[in-house]
Amino acid sequence: MRVEKMMLDYNEITYTIGGVKFRYLFENKPALKVGQEVELVELIHNTRPYLIVSKEAQRQMEG
Repeated sequence: MRVEKMMLDYNEITYTIGGVKFRYLFENKPALKVGQEVELVELIHNTRPYLIVSKEAQRQMEG
């Protein structure tokens, strides 16, 4: 899958990959770039995000 978007907040960084959001503390951020191809299983195993929000959960929160 491809990294679609990267957003920075105070001390957090959020990557959107395939519509799924992966959030990391800034000091633990992986070396990902927008447009980079990634394997989700490897990404989760190697980088250990502290929050993952699925597309379905995003829809439920919005409406």
